[in-house]
Amino acid sequence: MGSLRLLLVILSFSASILAADSPFSGTWKFNPSKGHPTPPIPKSIVAHVEADAENFKFSQEGVDDKDQSFKSSYEAKFDGKEYPITGDPDSDSVSLQRVNEREIKFTIKKAGTVVSKLDVVVSKDGQTTTVYIQDKQQKGSAVYDKQ
Repeated sequence: MGSLRLLLVILSFSASILAADSPFSGTWKFNPSKGHPTPPIPKSIVAHVEADAENFKFSQEGVDDKDQSFKSSYEAKFDGKEYPITGDPDSDSVSLQRVNEREIKFTIKKAGTVVSKLDVVVSKDGQTTTVYIQDKQQKGSAVYDKQ
């Protein structure tokens, strides 16, 4: 019984370290001078991510190209299932597939139709995230700097 308790403590401790060490976790600020953002280009975006081995919690706020504020958020797992997005008029669900510890593929839908696919990669130094965007009309990339 004692070794089972020790194993549970070790597993709990390992899970908390893994969550803290996820390269996706943190606050990220959109850097419009890097990458090739797709129009319309927002004036600002700050994204907040909490990620661990199984879960991805995302929220963002910003100002669009017409000086309108926006916010959106979701919580999802890396299981390919669809999870609801709140606050975004252009999408209503997201599914995530982890490629490796620094790359995740996202499928964004609106009313069951794919509106965009994202390939999100965190740099080896953990200071930059590049979002490769593909939708029906355009391809591009957006870069976010860790704050």
